[in-house]
Amino acid sequence: MIIPAEQLAPETLDSIVREWLMRQGEDWGLVDGGLDDAIPLARARVLDGDLVILWSETEETLNIMPRDEIRRSDQKEAWEDQATTGSDERDVDQTGDYSQEG
Repeated sequence: MIIPAEQLAPETLDSIVREWLMRQGEDWGLVDGGLDDAIPLARARVLDGDLVILWSETEETLNIMPRDEIRRSDQKEAWEDQATTGSDERDVDQTGDYSQEG
């Protein structure tokens, strides 16, 4: 789910951006300076819509992604969901053994 950045308090948005940048390591791709220099640039990209804040319900995590990568990510997640649900007609009994229905 996309979290609208403009609905977040400025301090909350900065905290999300800071945490995301820290997870990226020092390869921020935004500036040659330090973390404090990268935060306002990343915040501006989020507010401009180039980067979006995503909440993953399955992982219960926040992430920031380029807007153009969201579609590909959604397609991958939908494929993974489909691959793990309903694609196998076997059931697991209480011992963990698979049994074939039919």
